[in-house]
Amino acid sequence: MGRAGRCAGSVVALCGLLLAVACGDASIDAYCEANGKGNQETLKLLTHVLEQKRNQTGIYLARARCFYFLGSYAQALQDASEVIRRVPNKADAYLIRAKASKMLGQIPQALDDYSMSIRLRPGAEAHYGRGLIYVREHQGKDREALDDFTAAIRFDPKHVGAYKARAEIYSRHENFQLALQDSEIVLKLDPATPNAYCNVGFAHYALGHDAEGRKLLTVCYQKDPDPQTRGYYETEVRKVLVARQPKRNSGGSYVAEGGVKTPYNREMERQQNVYESLRNSGFNDRAEACRMDGSKC
Repeated sequence: MGRAGRCAGSVVALCGLLLAVACGDASIDAYCEANGKGNQETLKLLTHVLEQKRNQTGIYLARARCFYFLGSYAQALQDASEVIRRVPNKADAYLIRAKASKMLGQIPQALDDYSMSIRLRPGAEAHYGRGLIYVREHQGKDREALDDFTAAIRFDPKHVGAYKARAEIYSRHENFQLALQDSEIVLKLDPATPNAYCNVGFAHYALGHDAEGRKLLTVCYQKDPDPQTRGYYETEVRKVLVARQPKRNSGGSYVAEGGVKTPYNREMERQQNVYESLRNSGFNDRAEACRMDGSKC
């Protein structure tokens, strides 16, 4: 398209925005998208409209989204805060401000805003974002993170990130059967991701399925030849193999290695036992509900 064509396109887009403003701003916040090729131009158009009509709250929200997707997090936070000042119960504004605050390292603000967004209108994105903060920024919040990732999956059964994050928590607490189930879902939903093969392979190893584990790890290393990837997973596999070896106790007899179970581990074990019992008894719907939400076990 030549310069004249691009200008004409901009005029048409601007006219569309002005018409939307005249008729109401409910749908304006959908113009910018993640990795959208036209985000920069849309930002310019939105800014132009705001210069003409500063009373349009929806334009501020739309521009906050554009700023966020373009990496201008401080400006996104500023516009989202303006929306919240005008409309204190706007869930989308809290969600954008939470994401921008997180990128700016303002973790307490991000956590508060994710929680407010969930209270106003719960959804997969807000639960997933809050869960990541619990995992990455707080010690001892795995239970809360697990609940958030499960909620995200409930709202979006194809949320790859939530399955992946939940599998990592299960694996960290040695609930390898549940980790395997979630990792297999990730592999099914996103087979192009090399680490998905590694995660499923490691989970198989942790469950004693060494041949299957090795096969999937080999596929992973072929897709991702980075030595760091291989080094990490091979180290984890060695830990599993060492943990299988029996240890002598003070009386000279052999016992399996392992410490005292925490209340969290006991609860996870209980949920897994309930899930397997329901599944083995043919109550597949109830079993799946238990797997997706531990409170239903």
